[in-house]
Amino acid sequence: MKKKPKQESVFKEAWNNMSDDFNRFMPEKLRTNSGKKKFVLWLFILELAVLGVVGKFVYGWLVN
Repeated sequence: MKKKPKQESVFKEAWNNMSDDFNRFMPEKLRTNSGKKKFVLWLFILELAVLGVVGKFVYGWLVN
């Protein structure tokens, strides 16, 4: 029976999996490390803005 190699970190494995997934659909020029970081940052900011706007309207609708 073979032993599995010891996992270094769950977070590192998750980060590597996410990076591989991003590399599949990102344009070629954004696949560099700095381009990927900028893309993820802007995606996060956009997500927060959209959730904030939607949350504001849902809250306003529930309060009235």
